[in-house]
Amino acid sequence: MHQSYLDALAFYGIEGAHPGGFDLTISILMNERIDPLTTILDAGCGMGQTSQFLAETFNCGVYAVDNHPQMVKRAAKRFHQAQLPIQVFIGSLEELPFPANHFDYIIAESTTGFTDIKKSLAEYFRVLKPGGILISIDMTAEITLRPNLKNELMDFYKLKNIPTEAEWVSAIREQGFKKTEILHSSTVLEELKKYSAANQRTSNSTVFKGTLNDIIKKHYRLMLTHGNSLGYRVFRASKAYPY
Repeated sequence: MHQSYLDALAFYGIEGAHPGGFDLTISILMNERIDPLTTILDAGCGMGQTSQFLAETFNCGVYAVDNHPQMVKRAAKRFHQAQLPIQVFIGSLEELPFPANHFDYIIAESTTGFTDIKKSLAEYFRVLKPGGILISIDMTAEITLRPNLKNELMDFYKLKNIPTEAEWVSAIREQGFKKTEILHSSTVLEELKKYSAANQRTSNSTVFKGTLNDIIKKHYRLMLTHGNSLGYRVFRASKAYPY
């Protein structure tokens, strides 16, 4: 069976893999108006780190969905051990198993780019309540990537596309979202430099071996080699109220 970058993350239990990591997630969410009446979807929840933080910090309603069985299994175990009433589902972001107008927030951390972006954004819009907020952290091309490089990256990470900032904003707005803001932006190389000490400690504490070792090593090599051409953006967009 062909194994992927996401398989490697799931096998080794690597969390907060997106640039900026979990510290970025916390700083974003602490600036939002979230209370016990808020209902949030963690879209592409991985192993449930963000879902747990939301439930424990804000005592809000949290739903978690991911299409990777091992990640969902880890997330469900985490929620059970922490005695948190988080509902976790196996499902595709392109066809969310939830009714329309259901969530106040959707948090998507480095997950949308692994899907058909237009389909997933349309689903986010559908399941958000009017006035609901999408916060999405997404890999972004800092420049127009050379076709061979773009194909290599898309093949390795199993991405459907690597849009530029302008292309992301256009795709979000095309689905009907309003007031699209960019809360944070950085190149991958800037983030690697900024968090080099922390990243080094993390890598030294994890022993990578077996067939997934080469996948992790290639990931780091790609990020170091092309870190000026790749970055990420944190988008915040709202679903307008109907008139």
